[in-house]
Amino acid sequence: MAKGIPPKHYFIAFLWFLIPALVCFYVYHSYKVALPQRLSDQVQLTGSLATQDFKRTVRSNVQALQNLTERIEETDGAYYDYWKQDAKRLLKQNESLDFVEIINADGIIEDVYPRRPNVPAIGLDISKLAYRFEDWKSKSNQGITNITQWLHLSQGGDSFLIDVPVYINDEFRGTVTGGMNFNEEFDRLSYYLKDFAIQIFDEEGTQFYNYNNYDLAQKDPYYIFETAMIMDSDLNESWNFQLTFSNPDFFAEEMLLINIALAVGLILSLAIGLLSFFNRNAQVAARRTFIINKELKKVNQHLEEQTQRANQASIAKTEFLSNMSHEIRTPLNAIVGITDLIGSGTNTFEEEHYLSLLKQSSKTLLNLINDILRLDKIESGFSEVAHIKFCPSDILKNIEQFNLQVLKDKGIAFELKIEAEEHSFVLGDRAKYEQIINNIISNAIKFTESGSIKVLYKEEVSENKTHLSISVKDTGIGIPQDKLDKIFERFIQLDTGMRKKHSGGGIGLSIAKHLVELLKGKISVKSQEGKGSEFSIALTFDTAVENCSTKDTTPKSEIPNLNILAVDDNKLNVIVLSQLLKKLGLDADIAYTGKDAVSKAQKKKYDLIFMDVHMPDIDGYEATKQIKLANKATVILGLSADSTLSAMDKGIDCGMSDYLTKPIDKSKLILVLNEHFGIGGSQKIVI
Repeated sequence: MAKGIPPKHYFIAFLWFLIPALVCFYVYHSYKVALPQRLSDQVQLTGSLATQDFKRTVRSNVQALQNLTERIEETDGAYYDYWKQDAKRLLKQNESLDFVEIINADGIIEDVYPRRPNVPAIGLDISKLAYRFEDWKSKSNQGITNITQWLHLSQGGDSFLIDVPVYINDEFRGTVTGGMNFNEEFDRLSYYLKDFAIQIFDEEGTQFYNYNNYDLAQKDPYYIFETAMIMDSDLNESWNFQLTFSNPDFFAEEMLLINIALAVGLILSLAIGLLSFFNRNAQVAARRTFIINKELKKVNQHLEEQTQRANQASIAKTEFLSNMSHEIRTPLNAIVGITDLIGSGTNTFEEEHYLSLLKQSSKTLLNLINDILRLDKIESGFSEVAHIKFCPSDILKNIEQFNLQVLKDKGIAFELKIEAEEHSFVLGDRAKYEQIINNIISNAIKFTESGSIKVLYKEEVSENKTHLSISVKDTGIGIPQDKLDKIFERFIQLDTGMRKKHSGGGIGLSIAKHLVELLKGKISVKSQEGKGSEFSIALTFDTAVENCSTKDTTPKSEIPNLNILAVDDNKLNVIVLSQLLKKLGLDADIAYTGKDAVSKAQKKKYDLIFMDVHMPDIDGYEATKQIKLANKATVILGLSADSTLSAMDKGIDCGMSDYLTKPIDKSKLILVLNEHFGIGGSQKIVI
């Protein structure tokens, strides 16, 4: 012991070293114990999400062939004359599709597109191929799509063969078969999985996909995700999907990091002890301890960031859906807009008929996309519930009017009976309520070929609550008793025969059930096969103070003279918007970039600006901010194919008065113009 140094200084210095050291050992031990489970969970989560993406890619390509088959069946075989044109389009749209061939009912390949590289396959009799013909015939007799094992083709190369059976008047006519190789699309999906290796085997155990040299990856089964990817109806025939860390020394690297962290912690602990021993000034010692604690906090933050890596896959999925919403909706804007423009002109009956089909098809596609995005949002827990005033009985009447034409075309009687004394206004989520009712009624119309659909609406008000009871009863095909418990599951169809006849994604009832549960309601179904079905919905909303008004709120009046600027980098979208405005008696200046829009707004005072959000120089949000600095009174309406709540909130925050999603809906456009430019609340624009 050095002379003149009190013994307690040694003891205090030792304590200052011991306590942080024990903390470091505790953190080190806890992290070391939890590390294997954390890494295993990371592999399992990543593998599960990757499997879903791979399945979605395969099913998207298979659906393209099924759509071609449906067109052949719906035309009673007449579409065979045009299948090559359709095949040419499918090859451009589906990267994994290498060729399309027609196989007759005897198992002979009649024709292939494209012909040049596939000539050796033409005329091939697959009935002589035992490994091919038995599965092909069995699946075709059942009317279901068959996915073969990984095959070496007669014309050269390797591929999966997708057989979609063709039935015309219940007679088997052969299959539409596509050769598919998914490796390039799988590679794109795997691009963000650089730390992992993947391999996939077909049902025969043949490896057809390998990413990041799976054979050189780590081999500990605890860190391997393995699952069976069931690709067709045969549960015994499935792909084997395996995912693991690509680096065989991944665990040693993780341990090296925490060992370094422990060493740093022990060094810091020793430093604390030495500081307490050599610095007798308590204030200096406290300050140095604070600095050391900050360093320890940084180390802990680094460890926490490692834990959060597994959550990034979920974030990437949400961003992917948002981008898909924008990319898909943008071209639909032109389709729906042009049909609105032409539809208001004077066309012949035949032209108007085809125009109606085009418009209905585009809106059907848009509704399907909305369904997919809405279902994913619900299941991900990001679906908000609004609390606005609306009249439930009026929405039922609107849905009835919307479906009158299709009911008339099918010859179905529709009866809407409303049992309510006052037709109350309620406070709740109007959009979700309307979606529920529309999905159920649309389902009834789809599966009812003759007879009637009866809708009974009841409401009861008590203690500031409005209790709704809605029953939708049809005389359609009904639901087998063994499938009643599955009818609300995603992508469920009654059977392959019905699926051939009735199109749809199989998610309408699933969405309705999710939305009903989101609104804390109940939905049930009773059905008898061949006699019809009855869906019952029970919902409760807060009661609003008013009753539903029946006054006409849309009297005609003069349209105000407005200075309007349309801003969009897509010239076709600008043309559509300009022509829609002309139909309302309004003219608009045009700008194709955000900078051009700001420049024109500085030179001319505009009453109304339609502002596209996504532009190459400065986006619509920044352009809005700059315009609003000088022209606060200008009404700016945001235009975008991104329909997420965050995008809408961002638009409102930067100064936009309202936010319209593409494709532009004519009735919504008129409603917004009335809202912002009506005089005294009574002047309305009406077409």
